[in-house]
Amino acid sequence: MLHKKTIIGMILCLAIYGCGAGASTTKMIEYRTTIGSTTLYDFENLSEKILNRNRYFIDRIEDVGNGKFIDTKMVYKTPMDEEMLQGMKELRYQLTLEARRKGGGVGNMYTIRAIVNSYGKYVGREDWANVPVNSEIKKEIRLFVAELKSEFENKIRVF
Repeated sequence: MLHKKTIIGMILCLAIYGCGAGASTTKMIEYRTTIGSTTLYDFENLSEKILNRNRYFIDRIEDVGNGKFIDTKMVYKTPMDEEMLQGMKELRYQLTLEARRKGGGVGNMYTIRAIVNSYGKYVGREDWANVPVNSEIKKEIRLFVAELKSEFENKIRVF
């Protein structure tokens, strides 16, 4: 009986510790937003067109089992006042577009998402640290996403 209570107590302690140390306690670093659905052909062609129009330069395109990724080159920005007060001297971010097949791999439609990672360099340090995406970058990405979404929707209406 005592052995049983000890085991139950240990399991409860682990459960409480595990819940308290989860991802919900950390600040969200990357910014993700869903753009919409389209074919893989339209994803490749329209994404490249809109990326170029918005001065995002493609770094690489990678095929994965059920979709495709388009990574852009880093975009350098001036840190916001709040970030400068924290000691940040440089800021950059990378936009990635992700196409994943809808419906468990059946069909020809893909869900498109934009993923943004932001990096900051602080005074006295030479390495880049992963930092939360600031409101200025989010605003830029929202405008880009709206334009790309509009292109996807217009292309679908043509059919």
